[in-house]
Amino acid sequence: MGATSERTSIPGPLRVVVVDDEPGTCLFLQSVVTAQGHSCTTFLRGSEAQRYLSGTTVDLVLVDVYLGATNGIDLVQSFLQMQPQLHAVVMTAHPSVETAAHSVAEGAIDYISKPISVDSLSSLLQRIQISRTRVGPRPETPPSPHDSSAIVGTSQKMLEVYKAIARIAPSNAAVLITGPSGSGKELVARAIHQHSKRANEPFTPVNCGSLTETVLEDELFGHEKGAFTGADSARKGLFEATDRGTLFLDEITETTLNFQVKLLRVIQEQQVRRIGSNKYVPVDVRILAASNSDLTALLKQGQFREDLFYRLGVVQISMPALRERREDIPALIEHFLHQFNAKNQAHVSIEPDAVKPLVSMDWPGNVRELENTICRLAIFAPTGIIALEDVQAEISQVEVASESEKQTPDRLSEVEREHIIRLLKETGGNKSETARRLGIERKTLYKKALRLGIDLLSNEEK
Repeated sequence: MGATSERTSIPGPLRVVVVDDEPGTCLFLQSVVTAQGHSCTTFLRGSEAQRYLSGTTVDLVLVDVYLGATNGIDLVQSFLQMQPQLHAVVMTAHPSVETAAHSVAEGAIDYISKPISVDSLSSLLQRIQISRTRVGPRPETPPSPHDSSAIVGTSQKMLEVYKAIARIAPSNAAVLITGPSGSGKELVARAIHQHSKRANEPFTPVNCGSLTETVLEDELFGHEKGAFTGADSARKGLFEATDRGTLFLDEITETTLNFQVKLLRVIQEQQVRRIGSNKYVPVDVRILAASNSDLTALLKQGQFREDLFYRLGVVQISMPALRERREDIPALIEHFLHQFNAKNQAHVSIEPDAVKPLVSMDWPGNVRELENTICRLAIFAPTGIIALEDVQAEISQVEVASESEKQTPDRLSEVEREHIIRLLKETGGNKSETARRLGIERKTLYKKALRLGIDLLSNEEK
């Protein structure tokens, strides 16, 4: 018969210490702990507990914040110096942000408010008991083979992305990276740059969707002194500042048609003219662009210039949604935990059973949503282990939020759709006039129509 795994071993009793200057609290906590089959030693003074811990190994210490002249949080620090694997919990009748933050900073795994319920204490004991038996000492997260900017995944779809990057990187060709929001398009752009001949030169990302047309022009092309109000001195744009490097234009489809004409000219002529200047400056910049939009639809709607599309999309790379490469999720979880542990000097791990439901989720926010979720779970993992029940609670919260979001937006979308169709009929299908009445740009009208299923070309519903 094979060796029994740690996971199936029977949890042993805990050795618990309570430090509280209220005898009644000590007696109550001792009663609950011993009723659960664990041993419990209580102390009214911190100095007595320190002497005890200097010669006796324990698993859990429950410490009150205020012990007369002694600060319980300072005690936690001294306990952990004596016994680094100890689990410490800070108790207080007067919770505050300050003491909670201080407690966690000093190494406490939890911060609980008095009066402490039997159920909450029992749950805490059970969790620490199981985690201690399952993994022994707090585990060191194994070094990740990926650095902070690496793309993670071994699925077939990601292998295709890797091969495309390898082929494309050595050239100077423009690349258009498509894929849903949060799928890692900027990571692809950085990887192309890092493996190119321009790797030692600047890599400059620009989020086109977050800037107005005039601000974006100023950012990219620069300006001369006096070009406009407030231009007190000349300034290089990002094209000049990134000379010999790589410029990454994220959300390129959010730009106006007018701006697209100017960008096309710079790409074709490899020279830029600052705002307010008649002089052209030569630039040697590789352009990488990205979009989460349906470019085919945008081209048909006349919302994106076809000539710019072919200039930017000499080569195209499509990033898959996370749900299309679920087999990569365990590796991504490991990667994000490694990052979290490195940044926070922590040792958080995750139960194998807790990974399974994460793999099954749809992840509409893709890799970015998964990263945020893992970070959140790690922060609230008091024993240093993300358990199945933690993930289930997280999923429940997400489902409740999603359900509440579904109702109102759907109703509002239908109202918006009907309003736009009515205006189109009133204007005889005049898209410019419809956009004016809506108080939006014509480009925005096209986006709304695409989202709401309105065919602007025929002025009929799809």
